[in-house]
Order: sequence, then structure tokens, then C-alpha cells
Amino acid sequence: MARRVKKPRQHAKRVSYKLIARDTNEGKAMYPMLSKLIEQHHDELTNARIALAWNTAWKADVDGRQKLGKCKKSSDLDRELAAFDFVVMLQMEWWQNATVTDDQRRALLDHELCHATVRLDRDGEPMRDERGRVVYRTRKHDIEEFSEIVERHGLYKRDLERFASALRRSKQKSLIEDEPRPAKPTPLPPRKPEVPA
Repeated sequence: MARRVKKPRQHAKRVSYKLIARDTNEGKAMYPMLSKLIEQHHDELTNARIALAWNTAWKADVDGRQKLGKCKKSSDLDRELAAFDFVVMLQMEWWQNATVTDDQRRALLDHELCHATVRLDRDGEPMRDERGRVVYRTRKHDIEEFSEIVERHGLYKRDLERFASALRRSKQKSLIEDEPRPAKPTPLPPRKPEVPA
């Protein structure tokens, strides 16, 4: 029986994540932005240890949607290995694109920070682990809905009503200028009935 010979690898495995150090040029701009957002809107995260990292692998999905960021809570093991409670991963190509404004970058960081929060005990107090560290958790988005459903049926549930109310109260103008609306999927042609032979 002949032995199978392994072919040598021609390409090294691609690394999709890169930690953004505070002392790099990018880090010197990004971490103060992160700190200011925490100070202004996320005081429960004042003592949280949050790292920023690039993701270079995220690509647009089949519907053309591009993931721009993700907030990952560190597991107990992660907290033993590195001094981070959360890592905010950012799509590097988008962040570094010259057409992206600092207002858009701040909005993305603020969004990701909204996922990070303190876990509360039964009395509504911050929970601590046996080592005295604050326990954190991740929050889900306030709404998940299709725009077509809202167009057809309106604000049919409370989370949509709260979201619409927040839009009306917003003093900000859109940060997106002249973005084309996504095309509606082209319906498939009707199937021809099969004719028995």
C-alpha cells in the first residue's frame, strides 16, 4: 500500500484579526474617541477594559450587507489570558476608507458600546465574580425587523414604536449622503409545469 505524501503548504493561513494597540497612530486617534463615548453615554463601562481590533475577513453577505463591527464579551478564560472585558472588532477597510467621516466612526463605536453592559443581580446591583471583578454581558439590538413589514403594517409592536419615537426625537441629520436604496430582489419566473412523458 502506497503512503500518501502530503504536499507542502503553498500559502500561510490568513490571520483575520489584529489588535489595535493604544500607542499606534490609529490607536492614538481611536481610544480617545472610545473613552469620550464611554464618558458621555456609557458610564456603566467606565472601569471596563475594552480593546479594539481590526477584522480583515468580513465581506458583504448575499444581500449586500457588510458587517462593520462586533462587540465580543470576554469569557472567564479570556479574562484570565488577557486584561480585556470586551473586544470591539471593526471592519478595517470601512474604517480606513477616506469617505467615512469621524461622525460615522463615532456612531459605529457608540453602537458597539451599546452591546456592552454590566450584569445585574436580583437586587439590581452590579454582579461580581468570586474574584471581585464586575461581571459583564452583551445586549441585543432593540429591534429586528424588515423595512417592508413596517411599510405594509406600520408600528405593530412596542419596540418599533420606541424606535420610531427615538427617530423623531433625534436632532442629528443622516450621516449617510445619497446612499442608493437596496434593490428589491427580482422574483423568480414561474416554474413551467412538468409534462409527463
